[in-house]
Parts: sequence; C-alpha cells; structure tokens
Amino acid sequence: MKSQLLPTILLALTPILHLISATCNRDNCLRALAATPTKASSFCSTYTKTPSTATPVPTYGSFCSNSPFRASSACSCLVTTTSTSTSTAPPTCTPTPVINGTNFGNGDFENYPPPGQGVFNIQPPWFFTDAQNAFGEYRTVAASGAGYGGTVAAFVMSPSPPSTFPGAVLRLRQPIAYCNGTTYAFSLYARQLPPSTLTCRLAFFTDFEGTIADFEPLAGEWTRYGPVTRAPFRDNGVRNAKGEWEDRLDVLVQCLGVEGVEGVRTAVEVDGVRVLPV
Repeated sequence: MKSQLLPTILLALTPILHLISATCNRDNCLRALAATPTKASSFCSTYTKTPSTATPVPTYGSFCSNSPFRASSACSCLVTTTSTSTSTAPPTCTPTPVINGTNFGNGDFENYPPPGQGVFNIQPPWFFTDAQNAFGEYRTVAASGAGYGGTVAAFVMSPSPPSTFPGAVLRLRQPIAYCNGTTYAFSLYARQLPPSTLTCRLAFFTDFEGTIADFEPLAGEWTRYGPVTRAPFRDNGVRNAKGEWEDRLDVLVQCLGVEGVEGVRTAVEVDGVRVLPV
C-alpha cells in the first residue's frame, strides 16, 4: 500500500518539490522525507550535498539509519525549487537619425550606384522596385548648398510612343528602423523636369505605417517638401538588437496620364532625403 501511495505523495509536492530520477535511492529514507514535505523542503534546501556527520539528520532520521549519505540521496530526489521569472527586458530604444546624408542611409545619393552594380540591385541601402512604365537611374546635377545636387535619384516615366500612357509608378526603397512612439520628421528635395503633360505625386510610404506624407503637384524647380512629422505607433513586426522596429521606407513617385493621349517622357529627381527624430 505504501508503494502505491508514494507516486501520489510525490505528485502532490509539485511545484514545491520536483522528482529527479537520477542518483535517487528509493528507500524508507526517501519515503519519510516525502511524507513530510514542508519539513523536507526546509531541510533539503540547506542540507549539504556532500555527506557530513556534522549536519544532523532530522527527527525522522531513523528511517535514514541516521546516515547523512542516505539523507543526501533522498534530498537529491526532493529538490526545493523557487519559481522565478527570467524574462529579459527589451533594450532601450535610443532615437537616432534614420536617413540623414551619407552616414545614415545616404539620403544624398552620393557615389551611387556602387561600382559594378546596376540600379535595380543596389542594396543596401536603396534600390528601385515596383516599376510600371518607368525606370530609375542616378544622375549628376549641379550642386547646391540648399540640400540638393551632386548625385540625385531620378524617376524616369517613359512611355513608348505612340502608345497611350494611363500612368506610371516607381518606388525607391530602403530598409529602415525606428523607435516605437518617437516622432520623426520626413523631408526631401524634388523637382519634375519639363516637358510633361503628366501630373505626378511624390509620397513617403512604409510597409507598416502606410502613407506618411503625400505631395502634389510637383514644382519644376528644386523644392523642399516637408518636414512632415509622424509618430510611428507599432507593436508588431521585427525588433532588432537596438530595440528598434524594422520597416521599409519607400519614396514613391506616381504619374497619371490621360487615356487616349500619347504620353510625354518626364523625370522626377529626388535628393536630400531626411528622416530625423524630433
């Protein structure tokens, strides 16, 4: 009967006591400790694992033949445990510039494209994607101290006459990361080159935040668009080792034509892209 009760007694000790099968001598000493879980827990939590005659065996030690070795063996089966939480707090996210010149995402596009790479496979950080009746290229224009010039990203809307041109779209994309809840300011310089019969819009767009800012119509001279502030609030996606949320930023250009009217090639040039914490 005692042997039938032992598994039930040991199960009742969980989670205070855990049964460990290794190095256990299932004898009367173990049964005596298991029958008095509170006293056994207190005793075994401080009882030396190395047999020592200097440590007295409890009053039920007669079941252990007053042997420190047998008491130690029984305690190796009945181990007091403390439930603790070991979850690691997420790292503190420190807001830094997301895109700000050559050191942060190369928003000035200098030295693009890298040697030996075409414009559609540049990564990191920027690459053209989702082209429809359009292509991207990097070109050199007159430099200006206002925040544009040198190397710029060009969105070329290129219909094939005499076909009609219902519209065109092209995205310039870069992986980014930012701190959740932080307010960021988005801005860039752009111009739409003549001649053109197309109405073009320019937008900042991210996968998880959607449209951040939308600008239209575009001027024929270099113009700064923004800054537009936005506080990303997000609790999904991937978090990096710095505690930042990872996302993808698109600089999107979309031009609309008129059905039945032949399109005229145009280009929208972009430079000085900035995404900065406020």
